[in-house]
Amino acid sequence: MTKKQLFYLRVRQTQQEYLVTVCDKELLGKTVSEGELELFVNDRFFGGDLVPIEKCLKQMRIASSFNLIGKGIVDAAIEKRMVNELAVMWINCKDNGKVGHVMFLR
Repeated sequence: MTKKQLFYLRVRQTQQEYLVTVCDKELLGKTVSEGELELFVNDRFFGGDLVPIEKCLKQMRIASSFNLIGKGIVDAAIEKRMVNELAVMWINCKDNGKVGHVMFLR
């Protein structure tokens, strides 16, 4: 992952929750699949502002929960010790390579 890589970031806030969703730019609107497992990276859920990694990580630090999909964002979360690698579901799909998915709740 390079610092210049961009990600889609969406923040949803209520009185009790601060939900952050992030996906690698190239995955928005695509379906990642392996065998019978399919996950559609929906624009209504993951779409948002196209931002650098630093902004994503800042929002993830204050989130009550976050949902991540993509090798770039998941690798960054592991590197910053925000996610344990054992909590990642890795999907090896023929079109997009190795894609990580994480759901995190505080």
